[in-house]
Amino acid sequence: MSEGLLAGERVLITGGSGGIGRGICEVAAREGAKVAFVWNTNEAGAQETEAALRALGAEVLAIQADLTLPQAAQEVVAQVEEAWEGIDGLVNNAGFSEAVPFVLLEDEDMQNLLELNLLAPFRLTRAALRGMIRRKHGRIVNLSSITGTRTIPGPVHYATSKGALEAFSRSLAHEVGAYGVLVNAVAAGIFEGGLRSTIPEHHQKRYLDACSLGRFGTAEECGELVCWLLSKRNSYMNGTVVYQEGGTLG
Repeated sequence: MSEGLLAGERVLITGGSGGIGRGICEVAAREGAKVAFVWNTNEAGAQETEAALRALGAEVLAIQADLTLPQAAQEVVAQVEEAWEGIDGLVNNAGFSEAVPFVLLEDEDMQNLLELNLLAPFRLTRAALRGMIRRKHGRIVNLSSITGTRTIPGPVHYATSKGALEAFSRSLAHEVGAYGVLVNAVAAGIFEGGLRSTIPEHHQKRYLDACSLGRFGTAEECGELVCWLLSKRNSYMNGTVVYQEGGTLG
């Protein structure tokens, strides 16, 4: 594909086998990017994502990896760089949540969540940044959540991971901006697919009651925003957390 917002860009997206991740992959493919996406256990979903991207005419790499393993990030980045000689955009989307009251959380629960929600983005970014800095060009987008900043009902360990991811994004942006690498985060509300299934129904209702649009977001809507942040049209937004939640109270 020769035209589009991301024409010729090489983009790596984690958590691409469904939900918001698939939506980001599909918009990136439609906008002309080469798309590498990471999946772990959802093989059927990964196959569906790959088929959808190929139908859009994109060049695709589907990579199976357990990003909670320390060595996985370097291996994934190396695979993409070997195939395409570099990475222009990285989207750290993979993550999970679980509705567990704080007093019932074990150390292992916190550690397991942080491995995927925080340490995996840290490791992937570190691995991808080396090439971006050499080429003086790169875009990194971290998928956060409104729980990372706002005082709303949500699992404490999940909110903690997202707050830390936003701090990581802001600080890193100041360190690497001089090298032509822009780092931003998207603080998402509740979207169709994604982690909505982990949110109790009464909290979902409270969200809809507070949302000026009166609905959940769609994966494609998130993809549109993320892909603009990845594109060269974004030349001055750096170190920013962009809220995408339909105009909620709070």
